[in-house]
Amino acid sequence: MNKYLIITGANGYLGKYVILEAIRQGYHVIGFKYNHIRSVIIDHPDVEYIHCDISKPILVQPGIKEIIENKNIVGIVNAAALLGSSNIDDNRKVNATGVLHVLKFADTARIKKIIQISSVVVLKKIKGPYGITKLEGQEILTSSTHDFTVFIPALILGPESLGINRILKNVYRFPFVVPLIGSGIETQHPVYVKDFARAIVISVESNNTSRKIYEIAGDQVISFKDIIRTILSIRHHKKVFFSIPVFIAIWLGKLFQATQKVPVFTAEHVKGILQNSKLDTKMLETDISFKPTPLHEALKFTLDRIGDNWSYYLSSHSEKTIIPDELE
Repeated sequence: MNKYLIITGANGYLGKYVILEAIRQGYHVIGFKYNHIRSVIIDHPDVEYIHCDISKPILVQPGIKEIIENKNIVGIVNAAALLGSSNIDDNRKVNATGVLHVLKFADTARIKKIIQISSVVVLKKIKGPYGITKLEGQEILTSSTHDFTVFIPALILGPESLGINRILKNVYRFPFVVPLIGSGIETQHPVYVKDFARAIVISVESNNTSRKIYEIAGDQVISFKDIIRTILSIRHHKKVFFSIPVFIAIWLGKLFQATQKVPVFTAEHVKGILQNSKLDTKMLETDISFKPTPLHEALKFTLDRIGDNWSYYLSSHSEKTIIPDELE
């Protein structure tokens, strides 16, 4: 009998890579999709989609009972999240209450394993509405009786990453200089999106990952300034840095958030950049032999795919249907 995975946030950035990896590993996929400004659908016979809003009870939503009926569903990957909102109640509806709805749905549908995608922000002192509610959702799951695996990623590196495309827009905003918030010495610990997706799918049926929380990251901790230097090096460009005082950057972040549908950056992004990220992947390496792609290789793939089109990845567009080969 075919094995199925349910993936929430299936038409989002991480979701589509998880679907592609699930297909590779022999699963069929039921994708719970929701309205998304950059929605992408995978055209493959082993993938079917249905609209689902996890901020509401799941099983009563149209078509859900029918799409799961008589299917051997071995796990749920909860990759849904609310991004770009500073309203804590809106964040909580998806990032925390949504986890409760996923748990109740799993109970009724007798689905044993839940994979929760958390965020590095839950580890930081300054969390903001997103981080606070992601931590709430994580704790709802880990205090339950369900079998679970939680992943805490830092910056997820891939062509569709809002983070890397915001960096590129900033790098190429001016012809000779790169604006830099503060000194740029704070660290990032990026994880390649394909590595992340592979770890997620492996963990679904691995006994080693049962009821564990993993930090997941790449092979290199790097300062924000050095990320930009590496980008410039890969593209054979030279620029000088121009430091922007932190208080001005926070003010600009609030302005962008109030006036732009997809802000260049927000005040919360500024606060996040000013906190170091250094994750511990030893347990993941032991349990599933996790071996990340070298940062330079992952970054080069990402930059080659983006080209000069970072504005496209930062803007809304109509839903796009692609075949798996287009993500290779």
